[in-house]
Amino acid sequence: MAQFDIYPNPGTKQAAIPYLVAVQNDHITSRTGACVVIPLRANAQPVEIMAPLVEVSGVGAFVLSADEIFAIDVARLRNPVGCLSVADRAKIRPAIDKVIGEY
Repeated sequence: MAQFDIYPNPGTKQAAIPYLVAVQNDHITSRTGACVVIPLRANAQPVEIMAPLVEVSGVGAFVLSADEIFAIDVARLRNPVGCLSVADRAKIRPAIDKVIGEY
């Protein structure tokens, strides 16, 4: 399992959230058996910084829903469909900082 890989959502909300992107580093994931992911929402409106658009290669653009970050058992994440581009990876930290930062 690689950081920034994109997986089909194994949950029940696949229409609204078709993909999950792994954001936890491999070092931690290999030791815990869980991975922190951010949902990629279809048909959602992007929000500046907190919920930017990212591209799933060959599929299209989705909203990185940083305010819905969670951990999932790695056994549930199967068959990655791609990996975030370097440009889209750069959107993750500012999005998470916006969600958990001080105001």
